[in-house]
Amino acid sequence: MSYGISFLRREPGQTWHDAFEAMEEKAPETVDYAIWSAVAVAARDVLGVVSEDLLNCEVTQLSTGLMVTCHMGQWSVTLPGPPSGETAASLRGVCEIVQEATGLTAYDPRLGVTLSEPADFARSIAAFDVVGAQPGG
Repeated sequence: MSYGISFLRREPGQTWHDAFEAMEEKAPETVDYAIWSAVAVAARDVLGVVSEDLLNCEVTQLSTGLMVTCHMGQWSVTLPGPPSGETAASLRGVCEIVQEATGLTAYDPRLGVTLSEPADFARSIAAFDVVGAQPGG
């Protein structure tokens, strides 16, 4: 089970859940390669040794699988398993980079909450750990 963060822009009067659903239904966009380039360079500084797929706008930390992606204008940060310790710090760092570069807000679709403070990430990770520990999770 993978851990994932989406990045959203909420319109006036829209809930975060509605913004997430609107993002899912939104027509694909072209990637702003200037923003992608800035994110990729900054992410490398946080993640260290990475694999880059410039065509598909993906940067992946080789040791953990933590990946930042901009696919068809939709930004996400994913991890193939539960974040912990240094991986959680890298996750937060990359999310901050994406938020700063794009003006979007990090959002945990499982909890339906935004992630702006370290405590928000801690709650998100703890909830993921609980779900992952359940049979079939």
